[in-house]
Amino acid sequence: MEYQLYTVPKCDGCDEVKKFLDSRGVQYQEVNLRTDEGRKIFGQIYFGIDGKLRKTVQNKTILPLLVKKASSGGVEKFAQEFPEIKALFN
Repeated sequence: MEYQLYTVPKCDGCDEVKKFLDSRGVQYQEVNLRTDEGRKIFGQIYFGIDGKLRKTVQNKTILPLLVKKASSGGVEKFAQEFPEIKALFN
């Protein structure tokens, strides 16, 4: 799948982005960062974009995070939070 959406449960911003992507017909893989599998998937891309991610004062990645995968398997581009993600599709 071309897009991965990194989320956590009970995240209003994550739910807003999912509704937006669904309304646009964008196919994506949702990755729940509260699961071992989700953290493993995130770990595969994290070090390539870590220095560019916005983080909270507790040094946690700001979610939601939408990643467009490159054909090489790396990250082509990414966006965080609803306004930035929405701008990718306008």
